[in-house]
Amino acid sequence: MATVLIVDDDADVLSYLTEVLSDAGHDVISASSGNQALECLDDAPRVELLLTDIRMPDLNGFYLAHLAKIRRPSLKILYLSGYHDVEGGRLHVGERYGKLLKKPIMTAELRSEVAKALEP
Repeated sequence: MATVLIVDDDADVLSYLTEVLSDAGHDVISASSGNQALECLDDAPRVELLLTDIRMPDLNGFYLAHLAKIRRPSLKILYLSGYHDVEGGRLHVGERYGKLLKKPIMTAELRSEVAKALEP
């Protein structure tokens, strides 16, 4: 399975996402902020997928994805948001990198979307 870097500033959501993807057999690295995620990305030799919340206090998910792609051009990206007005924000840098998933996300949908994102 793949190594997935999950980023969310909500501890409960981060725990849920980590558990679901770990149970699916993925190696998971969890980060509670965009800056922490960049540090994890710099320290981890192999990360195939970034699964990031969009609204976070330090770096929004779109900008995080942009910075992550500079470091790892082949990195796959999935975005998560519980806000319905995020579609207007998709004009930000990074929106072209991956699919936007809506929170709350069910276990089966999350596993399916991660599997699709990781397809070659």
